[in-house]
Amino acid sequence: MSPTRPAATSKESFASLFEQSEGAGNKRRRQYHTGETVEVTVVAIAREAVFADLGGKQEGMFERVALSDGEGKLRVAVGSRVSAVVSGVDAGTGQVRLTPVVVRAGDDGDASPLSISATGAGGAPLLVEGARVKGKVTGIERYGVFVQIAGTSGRSGRGLVPTAETATPRAADLKKHFTVGQEVEAKILSVDETGKIRLSIAALRADEERGQFESYAKGERSGGNDKKAAAPAPRNFGTLGDLLAKKVKR
Repeated sequence: MSPTRPAATSKESFASLFEQSEGAGNKRRRQYHTGETVEVTVVAIAREAVFADLGGKQEGMFERVALSDGEGKLRVAVGSRVSAVVSGVDAGTGQVRLTPVVVRAGDDGDASPLSISATGAGGAPLLVEGARVKGKVTGIERYGVFVQIAGTSGRSGRGLVPTAETATPRAADLKKHFTVGQEVEAKILSVDETGKIRLSIAALRADEERGQFESYAKGERSGGNDKKAAAPAPRNFGTLGDLLAKKVKR
């Protein structure tokens, strides 16, 4: 039995059009075929499935686990855009089953900045804008460094780190900083509709530094609270220090 799409909410008002399509029942629906690539927008999220707009008042369905990370956290929200492959079409209901390939941020910029662990079509890693990835350098040009993302093969998993995103000094010779076969980590900045992947080493380092600073700041705040909560020192504690301080003042 196919998962049931939840009722539309105010946040997804445009999706409510699907519930008002009774009058269009005689309009011929587009036929989708297994292996076909589609660009869709998430319109509803259920307990076990995620529903997406296929256009023409048709919906496709992802298994929720396919769009979740290793800890079960969902990588998408209503409005997220997903490149997907049609994995099947239910002969009885006509429901289109989808397998995700790339997850992009929605109009509100919502993206999941997590390490990739889920898999997309063909068992390849699910490419999520904002995610951290590992890979090997496959080519070095004056305009940037090509990286093959781990778990992928061919052009579909090869990204470019533009010179400005390599975290090297301006006008540096990239061949002195990178070698073919070198393992690197980067952040996925974007994946366009043609499949071109733009990566950044600089952005990943900036994220790491920001995280370290936030952890430090949190520790400082926590430490300050602990000091305030600590029991007062004995009255005679530090007496020698007090005497020396007074002596210096004289």
